[in-house]
Amino acid sequence: MQEYPLGPKPVLLRAPVILPMVSPPLIDGAVVVSGGRVRELGSFRHLRRTFRGKILDLGEVALLPALVNAHTHLELSVFRFRLTPSGSFVSWVRSLLRKRTEVALSEARRAVKEALQELWQEGVGLIADIGNTGLSLGLLREAPFYSVYFREIIDFKGDSRIQEFVRGPEGGRITYSLSPHAPYTVSPVLIQALKSWTRRAKLPLSIHVAESPEECAFLERGQGPLRTLLEERGQLPSGFEAPGLSPVAYLQRLGVLDERTICVHLVQVSRRDLEILARHQARPCLCPRSNIFLGVGLAPLPQMLSSGLKPCLGTDSLASNDRLSVLAEVEALYAAYPEVPPEKFFLMATLWGAEALGRRDLGFIGPGARAELIGLGLPPGRSSPWERLLEGPKKVEVRLYATV
Repeated sequence: MQEYPLGPKPVLLRAPVILPMVSPPLIDGAVVVSGGRVRELGSFRHLRRTFRGKILDLGEVALLPALVNAHTHLELSVFRFRLTPSGSFVSWVRSLLRKRTEVALSEARRAVKEALQELWQEGVGLIADIGNTGLSLGLLREAPFYSVYFREIIDFKGDSRIQEFVRGPEGGRITYSLSPHAPYTVSPVLIQALKSWTRRAKLPLSIHVAESPEECAFLERGQGPLRTLLEERGQLPSGFEAPGLSPVAYLQRLGVLDERTICVHLVQVSRRDLEILARHQARPCLCPRSNIFLGVGLAPLPQMLSSGLKPCLGTDSLASNDRLSVLAEVEALYAAYPEVPPEKFFLMATLWGAEALGRRDLGFIGPGARAELIGLGLPPGRSSPWERLLEGPKKVEVRLYATV
């Protein structure tokens, strides 16, 4: 991968295809960048007439905004290839809980550093990292990415005080927010309190929702292996009664769904659930390769899109995936749903992820956008650039990033 740092001086970038994400593909296009921002976008022939400065021809690539990984757990990177699919979601959870007690801090920290390097090579420019140890937070501060660090909370009894998790803004390239782990691991009152804080702060909130059949069985009937696990860990409140609702309907009843609520996974959803999510403009985040690894199914992408939802993409952690590649997630969804218009996959990987994370300055190419760009190898052909990229090797050939 060829890397180009972009400093304060104007540079004109030329590519045979530019995918702005907010407008149609631009053939033989150009982008003027200065001071870390995109200043102009147009045809190379037009912009070169008046441009005075360095011209950089990027070769046979499609230029698009850096990718967005809207859901990962960097602190779990040490578990790559250490957990195997068992066919049971709860069995995987038990294995993860056990192995977390066996890993040295130095080993986990080294794995996070390696994961960040991998994300860089994979063309990611914006990361949503979910963690409950704080291990990755310091490393994110030193990294060249933009990021949202979601402090994850697990407390089904609701004994925690929200003050334990609230902190001031990070500043710089990092946004700090909160993430109740899931509807079956955080008490309803605590979920509402966490959402109230993020809502007042105008920050996104991320929560795992409808990932497995076991989750649905627990919330609808109060039964199944999740109940057993919670009882074993002393996390089932005395007198617990199941809400008798789907995970999505339960969150609606709690009043926590809105345009800043990122609902991760959404594999076990009905048409009514999708209608609820669309009504509240909630943001789905799909992690298909993790879902395949765990054997829980795939989110119904075509139905989500027809409902007016704007899903984004995440890799989840290396405890349930072997790569931190957003493009591999695109490939998995395209294989499952080839009928979906090809441009939708790239919107999910860029613009819609940035919007879900509250970064209106990332995920697109246009005046005012931050100059975080990648060039994907563009196979020859007569089909649309979207189709050629989907059918091609999806390799990041060029990375451009602002240094100011």
